[in-house]
Amino acid sequence: MYNIKAAAKLLDMPKVTIRSWETRYNAITPARTESGHRLYSDQNLEDLKWLKIQVQDRGIKISEAVKQLHASKRKPAEKAVIPETSLDAEPFSKQIQELYLAASEMDTERFNYLLDLNFSLFHYRTVFFSLIVPLMIRIGDEWKNGSLTVAHEHMISHIVHQRFAHFFRVFPTSAELPKVMALCPSGEHHQLGLLLFTLFLRENGFPVMYFGQDTPLEGLAEAASQQQTEIVCMSISDSDLRQAVDHYIEKLSQENPRLRFLIGGQGVEKQLHQGQAWYLGESYESWQQWLDEQKEIPLSKA
Repeated sequence: MYNIKAAAKLLDMPKVTIRSWETRYNAITPARTESGHRLYSDQNLEDLKWLKIQVQDRGIKISEAVKQLHASKRKPAEKAVIPETSLDAEPFSKQIQELYLAASEMDTERFNYLLDLNFSLFHYRTVFFSLIVPLMIRIGDEWKNGSLTVAHEHMISHIVHQRFAHFFRVFPTSAELPKVMALCPSGEHHQLGLLLFTLFLRENGFPVMYFGQDTPLEGLAEAASQQQTEIVCMSISDSDLRQAVDHYIEKLSQENPRLRFLIGGQGVEKQLHQGQAWYLGESYESWQQWLDEQKEIPLSKA
């Protein structure tokens, strides 16, 4: 919860504007302390941020923007746009182009602003799958052909990673679900697929320890034992790394035969279940199918 001073600073809005939108237009209803001071929740701040964008950037009157906000809350929750593949970017080409231009100019302030705007307009999965994924693919391609530098790629990757980390912290975890370790094996430097799958696990309540790209095998078995890990999740972008994955599975299984493995990413050519390993590919649908299958039996005994 935030007092009005903190809220005004986070939103870059005058306190008088926040009070006016609250009292005159009934935009939000903050909580109150025993002494009567306002306390604003994260949802209050998200609503105010959305209203600010409508008024300042889209030229909508505050009274009309508030009506739209309240109407949207009365509707069923927006269904996320989950493309059959992560490359289905055509419906969001304008948003992707805007983000790309900000990235190419290294304008981090505008890039973050555009991300804020898109997260306020679309379901978070839509932003991650249909905007960020094709954007990062384009940035990678432009880096390879020399149009962008490695500095561009690192800068934007860092911002994107921060956004994922924020959502990882938002979702509550369940003590009844297996603990997960998420990593890319040594030699794999692309972690976008791993971030997406970790997001999927976290939104479904799994506690995930995120290791990230190019994770060496050394020490992983000890960490899995100490943390009572039950599932190891790995992502590969190239099928040539399948041998590295098999090596990780072999070595980690020797130390802990109860471990299960989830393998995803572009490097997984087909959905497959072999022993304690599930090869799921890169589609959200295949991940959901795996999860639905696990619900048929207690996950701790799967």
